Amino acid sequence: MGSVAITTVPSEVPAHARGVATSAGARLTARANRSLSVEARKWVAIALCVPVLVVGVGVAAQGAWLVLPFAGVEIALILVGFKWLRAGDDDYESVDIGGDEVRLSRSVRGRVSEVTLNPHWVQVVFTPAGIARKSLLGLRSHGRVYPLGHLMTETERTAAAQFLISRLRAARTRRE
Repeated sequence: MGSVAITTVPSEVPAHARGVATSAGARLTARANRSLSVEARKWVAIALCVPVLVVGVGVAAQGAWLVLPFAGVEIALILVGFKWLRAGDDDYESVDIGGDEVRLSRSVRGRVSEVTLNPHWVQVVFTPAGIARKSLLGLRSHGRVYPLGHLMTETERTAAAQFLISRLRAARTRRE
């Protein structure tokens, strides 16, 4: 689902979960995890479209020309799907804890948003996964919840919640 960068990750979290903790603070970053490169996705799209085109042209050559528009629609839908996937390649969520602020940054489909919060007022909201629902992770401050973790797996959300709780606790005690 996603690739997460955090520190002090339990051993059950995948190897791509890495992080940064410095004396100035900590950072949690989640990015979209794409198992195929852009080049490989092009080849997969071609591998899906070519057989549709070959069958469509072959059937049309035998007199069933009404198949061609449907083959064209199928190819267009495949290409639109791959374009939609590519639009999310640069998605990320980032939480920076340092000094007197907690900065939450996120980019979804090219839309970047950023919120700065006071670490003394921030609470980590975590609801573990249930039978029919996934876990929920977010930061709450001043009556508003800022959701996190849509790019993370269940294990990564749990590790991220533990990480955020410990780092926020450390940030509060450093200041006091």
